[in-house]
Parts: sequence; C-alpha cells; structure tokens
Amino acid sequence: MSEKNREDQRWVFTPDIKTPISVKSEEQFLSGNHLFTAILESIQDGVSVLSADLCIRYMNASMKYWYFKKEDALGKHCYQIYHNRKTPCKNCPTLASIKTRQPQVDLVRYTRDGKDFGWQQLYAVPILNPEGDVILVIEYIRDITFQKVMEENLKNLETRFAGLEQQNTLLLNALDARAQQTEALEATISENVEKYIRPSLNYLKHRVDEQDVDMVSSVLERIVYPITKKRENKISTLTPRELQVAAMIKEGSTSKEIADKLCITKKAVDYHRLNIRKKLKLQRNVNLQVYLEANL
Repeated sequence: MSEKNREDQRWVFTPDIKTPISVKSEEQFLSGNHLFTAILESIQDGVSVLSADLCIRYMNASMKYWYFKKEDALGKHCYQIYHNRKTPCKNCPTLASIKTRQPQVDLVRYTRDGKDFGWQQLYAVPILNPEGDVILVIEYIRDITFQKVMEENLKNLETRFAGLEQQNTLLLNALDARAQQTEALEATISENVEKYIRPSLNYLKHRVDEQDVDMVSSVLERIVYPITKKRENKISTLTPRELQVAAMIKEGSTSKEIADKLCITKKAVDYHRLNIRKKLKLQRNVNLQVYLEANL
C-alpha cells in the first residue's frame, strides 16, 4: 500500500494494545462484557452515554481522544465538555430523543476549546426503563468533516462552473451580435457600391478616358474587397501601387504605357511586375495578364 493510501486510511487514534483484555477462552470473551468493552474502546467513532439530565456517564477512547483535555468529564454536562457552553445546544438531537423517546440524528459542530474543528453526525438513542421513562441516552458520533469539505468544494466548483457557463453564453451572444453587425455593414457597403459608385463610374466612361475609369474601378475593388470578401488572400498582399500596375496589366497595357500613365520609369514598372509575380507565387510559364484577368 502506498504512503498516500496509508494516510487516507489512517486511524483516528491507535487502540491501546499495551493493556490488552485478558480472557481464558473465546466463550468467556463473547459471553461477558469484554466484547462490548473491546468494541467501544477500539472503534474510530465516538460513543458516549448520557443521563437524562445530559451528564456524561461514559466516554469511549475516541471521545477522550477528541476531547483530550477533559479527563474529568464524567459527571459533567455534555454541552459544557463538548461545546464549552453553559446551556444545552439549540436543536440538540439528544434533547429531541429524550422528548420523543425515539432515536434522533443531526449534524453538529465539532468544537474544542471554543474553536471549530469540523462537523460531526450525532445519533442519539434513548434507553428506557420499564415505565417508559428515558434514563440514559447513547450518543454515537461520526466525524464527517472531510465529507462536508468535499461537498462545499463541489458546490463552489458548481457555482464557478455556472459562472463560466454564463460568461461563455454572454461572450457567444456578443460575438454573434458582432457578426450580425459585420454582415449588415458588409451588405450595406456592397449595396452602396452597386447602387451609387458603379453607375457613377459607368457614367464617367463616357466623359473621360475609359482606361482611367477602369483603373479607378479596379483599385476600388481592391479597397472594397476586404469587406465584401471577394479577393484572394495573395492579391491582398499587393501594395496600392502594385494594384495600380496589376490593374493596367490586366487591361493589356505594356510596361511603357503603364509608365507613361503613372509618370514613372519603365524600370520601375518592371520592378513592380517582378514583385507582383513573387507575391502571387507565379511560375515563369504562367502568363501574368491571364492570371490577373481571372483573379483580379
């Protein structure tokens, strides 16, 4: 058995085996008071016997262990010894047992020297005389502190889990609301582009150079795409100048024509061409204009 298991299964107290009960035979042990004495003094739960006025008449080894400073407890009131009180405890199961002449059970605080040490489950069993009067009460006490702590920890975990669930629900609702707002914004922008900007560009084609309008229209597409989600990720890596050059390449303009329109050198246009191919990860055998016509 591991050290941890030995600790989990440890004794509340170790029975005093230095003073064993001496008997001549098994029959003598089982037929006399030795059996009851051995059981009461070795079990790990507390047993005490009280008179009808709540004075302690007997304490087993467990009770003496829990209340180790109470060697002179016999004959004194249980509430004085066990709870350091001057009056009986409220909702005392032993008093209820005396009153009803029936066994009672309840949870009580385990206190010693005025300090709380945990929880105990107390069983009170009345002993009646032939006339039906209670003359003694057996108190059987079990330490359930560990159980109570586990129950409290479980409740705390359930409360924390419920809080996390609530936070998660609020977060999901917030994300859903944001997604709906984003979709509504995208729809509005797309609608406005189709409703106002495109007709305006078509009108300008009849008033200014059509290629210039096409260039503006292409650049506008690149600007609007991140919102309307129509452009490939590789295209989105191009700079505004590279997008201008790419739009003209798409329309079939030569490097010199592009250079003249943008007022830059042909060498600069060729440099932009090279960067565009690199960013789009195009092989040498891929026609740049054909690719841009399909993807730009």
